[in-house]
Amino acid sequence: MIKRKNGSHNIQYFKKKASTTFINGALCNVDSNGYLIPATATSVNHLGTILLTVAATDADYASATFVPVDVARTTDLFIADVSAGTAAQTNVGAYYDLNSTGDKVDLTATTVKQVYVQDINTASNQVVIIVSSTAGVDETGA
Repeated sequence: MIKRKNGSHNIQYFKKKASTTFINGALCNVDSNGYLIPATATSVNHLGTILLTVAATDADYASATFVPVDVARTTDLFIADVSAGTAAQTNVGAYYDLNSTGDKVDLTATTVKQVYVQDINTASNQVVIIVSSTAGVDETGA
């Protein structure tokens, strides 16, 4: 899960892509048709974190309904769980990728550079800045 650490929530509503599952607290972005989709290990331009779970058993699963997203700003910090690797002080100042479902950070992958580690919270989670042109941060990690 990825959740806000500081700053006030910046809740905005987006139409989700129909027949798509979402994990509460996962990063998300908007597809070329204007629908919210879950982040993946290779996605870029993340908006922020979705604030609910969308399951295939939900009544509105097959519909493009509005869902809440806590949209990231350039100064916002988030606490992100780790899916692979162990959070350590040596991670601070480096860029890492998300896991395949976009709800955790993979500390063993640095190809896409979707989050920037600002601080370590525990061995299983860290404080990150969401790297996204939407939030105004250089998504290349350069």
